[in-house]
Amino acid sequence: MKFEELELHQELKKTLSDQGFIDLTPIQEKSLPYVMEGRDLTGLAQTGTGKTLCFLLPILNYIYSQAIDGHTALILAPTRELVLQICEEAEKLLKNTPHKVASIIGGVGYKSQEKELKEKAAILVATPGRLIDHMKSGKIDMSQIKYFVLDEADRMFDMGFVKDIRYIMKLCPKDKQTLLFSATMSYYVLRIASDYLDDAIQVRVEPEKVTTDNIEQFILHLGKEEKLPHLVNMIQNECNEGLGIIFTNLKAMVPEIVYILRKYGIAATGISSSLDQKKRVRLLKQFKLGKFQYMVATDVASRGLDVDDINYVFNFDLPEDTESYVHRIGRTARAGRTGKSFSFCSERDYTELEKIQTLLKRKIDIMEINESYLEFPQPNPIDPNEAPPKRERKERFQRNNNHRGKTKPRREHAKQGTQNHKEKNTQRKSKLNKYQKEKLRLDSVDQAKEFVEKADSVLQQEKPHKKRSKKKQTGRQENIKPNKNDNAEQVDKQYDKSKRNLFDINDQPAENQKPKTIWKRIRSFFGG
Repeated sequence: MKFEELELHQELKKTLSDQGFIDLTPIQEKSLPYVMEGRDLTGLAQTGTGKTLCFLLPILNYIYSQAIDGHTALILAPTRELVLQICEEAEKLLKNTPHKVASIIGGVGYKSQEKELKEKAAILVATPGRLIDHMKSGKIDMSQIKYFVLDEADRMFDMGFVKDIRYIMKLCPKDKQTLLFSATMSYYVLRIASDYLDDAIQVRVEPEKVTTDNIEQFILHLGKEEKLPHLVNMIQNECNEGLGIIFTNLKAMVPEIVYILRKYGIAATGISSSLDQKKRVRLLKQFKLGKFQYMVATDVASRGLDVDDINYVFNFDLPEDTESYVHRIGRTARAGRTGKSFSFCSERDYTELEKIQTLLKRKIDIMEINESYLEFPQPNPIDPNEAPPKRERKERFQRNNNHRGKTKPRREHAKQGTQNHKEKNTQRKSKLNKYQKEKLRLDSVDQAKEFVEKADSVLQQEKPHKKRSKKKQTGRQENIKPNKNDNAEQVDKQYDKSKRNLFDINDQPAENQKPKTIWKRIRSFFGG
């Protein structure tokens, strides 16, 4: 069936023809007649089958045919990238009309979105979170919504948007037409369909195989450290024509892979949830225009990303979710084209490999490893001024500064400080030991008396000191332990345990004691 055979507005038919839309896909052919009649519908089909036009065409036909003033359609999608892609498709088909499309997504300033809402864009395409923010602030008038669409519903439920979707649907008019499209039929999809869709038609397009025959799939068994050099060599020697996407499970790996690819002359960029929305949009647009040959991404780009001429898909890591594998490799071989997918399986990925092959109901072909690819080729940086990842910059900074002798890493400063501290402690201990040895020479009461007599002779020669505070008068007090060989009774009479100062052995009154600051001189007298 062709688009010309549908009952659409003539201007819309002409626009479709200009955009190159001629034949309907199976899901479009089955669902569009019911949607054009105004029936609620649940459409199930795998990614890349043309579900977007299934809900855009009836909305656009209404806009072309009716004089509208306000928000006519609300389309919810799980990711920002998918929202922007739907907006792009709708804007192409509305280019000959004064009507506009507004994107309501996070990561973008509220003021620009509020401006679009004030202009009463005909179609609102949004992620649930940011849409609810505008609804609660009273910036969106939902009273004129005629079409409500949930795209990639299964993924929205997986991402935890169930409560948000129910909240939004309750605030929409009851007489709206509801369209729900999904790749799989999950429990939540069934619940939403039964609770909010009125006598819905269910259209299902089951492929004979989970993946298309147009994709050649290969598994490469590589060690963790062998992945990057093998990836670089494969792109340089075998996969250097057309565009490609490299998927990784960790967003921290995205900048590292991009840096390595650029180091060896491969034009690459990367997107992940770590980047702000404006930069993600800009990089994605540049990739579509061919400025970059390869894009490194997490699963944020595994669904809804429609880019022409993607010939290669690399799974740098096997996905933990088996269905994500199908969506990843589905970025290639779109619209009847052919493509190749290469999945790197390390020692940690065998469990995921078994699950994927169970889902596909077949074994993935194993690709022979080229031993020469396990080492990096000669570097050929595409942009020598490109800033490497933070970890690489930190290592380079430390190497350069250590070589120049201008600064030291923090760890070396810490080690040096600890060493100095130990040396000071050693010096203190040696001085203390020296003083203690001198003290131990006084191993009898007679020697103690002798010590006191010498001290008295020194004190008589000194001038009287000024009165000082008690804190300053209190000197360092030492204990005298009597010798075991001495008579215990004699020691007890001459040694009062309540008085711990050597000058108190003769039981002198405190008022007759000389200033205790002379201790330093006494210590020096004995070599202390």
